[in-house]
Amino acid sequence: MIDEIQFYEPNDDFGFLSNFALAPINIAGVKWPSSEHFYQAQKFSDPQLQDVIRNAPTPDEAFRLSREYAQFIKLDWLDERDNVMRDIVLEKFSQNPSYAYQLVATGEQILTEHSHKDAYWGDGGDGSGRNELGKILMAVRNDLAQQTPYNLVSYVDSAKLPTKFGTFQMNGFTEKATGKEHLALVYGKIDPNEPVLIRLHSECLTGDALFSARCDCGFQLAKAMQNIVAKGSGVILYLRQEGRGIGLLNKIRAYHLQDDGADTVEANERLGFAADMRDYTFCKGMLGHLNINTVNLMTNNPRKVNALLRAGINIAERVPLQEGNNPYNADYLKTKASKLGHMFESDFIN
Repeated sequence: MIDEIQFYEPNDDFGFLSNFALAPINIAGVKWPSSEHFYQAQKFSDPQLQDVIRNAPTPDEAFRLSREYAQFIKLDWLDERDNVMRDIVLEKFSQNPSYAYQLVATGEQILTEHSHKDAYWGDGGDGSGRNELGKILMAVRNDLAQQTPYNLVSYVDSAKLPTKFGTFQMNGFTEKATGKEHLALVYGKIDPNEPVLIRLHSECLTGDALFSARCDCGFQLAKAMQNIVAKGSGVILYLRQEGRGIGLLNKIRAYHLQDDGADTVEANERLGFAADMRDYTFCKGMLGHLNINTVNLMTNNPRKVNALLRAGINIAERVPLQEGNNPYNADYLKTKASKLGHMFESDFIN
């Protein structure tokens, strides 16, 4: 991984770091199209001139107008500018969470405005500049990284994942509290203004990879992927919470107890675990990084719905996902319904 991120043009990689990136900001009830609009307007005391700059059609035009009216710049502007820049950069990322997640995802890398035109806010083009904007960005990043929800997960990287259903984009995250690695499989173009079809799928090696018929996990995963592809977009959060959170080896022990007559809840409890040990709080960080605000959740599990609501995730609709009933898991499904409250149609488990 590179140790330094250089940014300048808003449409380039990491262009969201630029003040010229369009990110609406509300200051004292007044909406500004970008941090550049606000910063340039604060050079002037005249409210009418500030409004002219605020209404500039682009950040570039706001910058140009401040040069056109340079003779009216406040005499103490050079004393104020650092504080103004710090305040507006903080507001930009606080009010635009999708950018905040991207900022935090830059980790410990040095952020440098690579501008040959500016040796104060930027690096002067040759690295000799002060890079004051980069320093402010790194300070804001450090503050955000300590706050929820930005401190829940760390984004690692992404790559294409061709499957028999379609090609997904696989995004890797590390859960900060546990160090567990989780995936977000994204299909199609996500619209942040619409509820996104998602499935929170806890890892089940036996069902997902070994084709076990004693649970419905693998069947549900396949159906969820099919549903997302059929809709044209959606997300699978693949969570490393094997065996409802007890782990693979304890899951084998629980299976042994089930072979001897215990149901899935009794088996976990005999091993000293709760019926369901999973936590979904960190999912807010994964969804936030993907700029997902509201979801249509594919699940039969009311606990999962309630857990997401407690985590502050908006659920527009619960989408039933009933798949995989067979002679080997009939009792398992009945236990999920009777003891864990899973919402199945009566004809699915009878």
